[in-house]
Amino acid sequence: MKKNDSKNSDIKLDDEDELTVNQLIDGLEKLDEWNPVSTPNLQWFQANVELEKKRIRKKQWKDLLTFISVAVLALSVVIAVVYRQPILFLYFQLVGIILLPLALNKTRKKVSNE
Repeated sequence: MKKNDSKNSDIKLDDEDELTVNQLIDGLEKLDEWNPVSTPNLQWFQANVELEKKRIRKKQWKDLLTFISVAVLALSVVIAVVYRQPILFLYFQLVGIILLPLALNKTRKKVSNE
């Protein structure tokens, strides 16, 4: 008797599952009808890719030139300070060594134990 009850519940579950699957499929088909999916034109896609590549190249050059300019400026200042007034350079080094732990401590993210 118990086997028969479990068999009936399995059949009932399978029918419910099948109904759910059919409803999902119908819903997805309706979504496809409302919002048709189309692939973009190949020329349009290639043009957008080329534009994005040019934009990235331009940004990289700009970043590189900015980096080189700042590096040359910083190196020039350091060389000028070392040759003109070495004691000033030593003061800058000392201030940097003192402020370094504060800067590192501030950039670390604190994790709470909650």
